[in-house]
Amino acid sequence: MTRKQVTACLQGMFAPVVTPFTRRGDIDEGLYRENLERYRGSGLAGIVVAGSTGEAPYLTGPERLRLTEITRRMLKPPELLIVGTGLESTRATLQLSREAFQRGADAVLAVTPNYFKSRMDSAALTAHFHTLADKLRRPVIMYNIPQFTGVRMSPELIGKLARHPNIVGLKESSGDLAYMRAILREVRPGFRVLVGSALILMDALRAGAAGAVLSQAGFVPEICVGAYDAVWGRRWKTARDLQGRLSALASKIAIPYGVAGIKAAYELCGYASGNLRLPLVPMPAAARRVVAATLREARAGLEF
Repeated sequence: MTRKQVTACLQGMFAPVVTPFTRRGDIDEGLYRENLERYRGSGLAGIVVAGSTGEAPYLTGPERLRLTEITRRMLKPPELLIVGTGLESTRATLQLSREAFQRGADAVLAVTPNYFKSRMDSAALTAHFHTLADKLRRPVIMYNIPQFTGVRMSPELIGKLARHPNIVGLKESSGDLAYMRAILREVRPGFRVLVGSALILMDALRAGAAGAVLSQAGFVPEICVGAYDAVWGRRWKTARDLQGRLSALASKIAIPYGVAGIKAAYELCGYASGNLRLPLVPMPAAARRVVAATLREARAGLEF
């Protein structure tokens, strides 16, 4: 797909999928394929491989590329394949991104470098993202998740970076609605801002976000797609109801338990979760009961 085509399709609901691991700690490719097969016809706009939900920091470069190859074979346009390729150095991110595109990625998702977070000022981040966009000449999506990285890009910086023709979008996962609105005021028309927090989905879409990348889309895609469609269809009663359900899933599962909670939710919803990769460990039984109860409440009375 061309950059223009990718940008046009960069709207709607995207699932950042989990990476199932075997007991030995290897990727379970069979379980991974099972999940992708179940997403067919779900209304998702695409799949995000090797994002935070996919335990990206614990994946090697070759593992990310293998997941890209598998996903590419199972996705058909206009569904997008977005691959997380953000590493600490610009050089390493550039190399992994090139290889991801060679294996079929439609766009790459590059998180802000953060180990030397005190040095990641506007000059450093501008140099990083401009180098990626200049040399790749393919669609780059910036990934801002300050609660994990400790790096919070200013709306003004994001607006300046958005002017580069190859930087086509931003995944903004802070959950700060005022901050999101400030970003939307700064970026150029046609630039795609995707919300990464279910807590502010409805308000972010109403403010101008093009779509969302939500961990909940991996295990309750019907609720996520339904919420997105309800907002754009101006069916506000339905939108508010589904927003409330998503907020509960975020505040009672994703936020307190992280990937362990999300993988438990996958399993309870009939998807394949596999094991976590150390140092992440499974939740205790009491926490799993909380996840199960939250899911029952969130799905109660729905027909899709």
